[in-house]
Amino acid sequence: MNSIKKTVRILKEVWSKRHRILEGIKNYMVKTDHVEKIAEVRMSICKECPLIDLKGTKCFAPGTQPCCGSCGCSLEFKTRSVGDTCPEGKW
Repeated sequence: MNSIKKTVRILKEVWSKRHRILEGIKNYMVKTDHVEKIAEVRMSICKECPLIDLKGTKCFAPGTQPCCGSCGCSLEFKTRSVGDTCPEGKW
């Protein structure tokens, strides 16, 4: 039963952030210089963070590492979501 509750919690969280997630995916697929500069700065900060998950054990979506160990988002998408912020307040 715990796994069902966890899945429901994750789905609710993903649904509430769907606009930011879709923005990050779109900006990953259709790159612009402006967004790529922002993503580069953000990713450099994330790479220094002790919470970065390089193995993917804390990723919401398996195989999307590197991920944020705090929120589980793929950093390839999160850093490109201009409207999003670091859950640890680093950017």
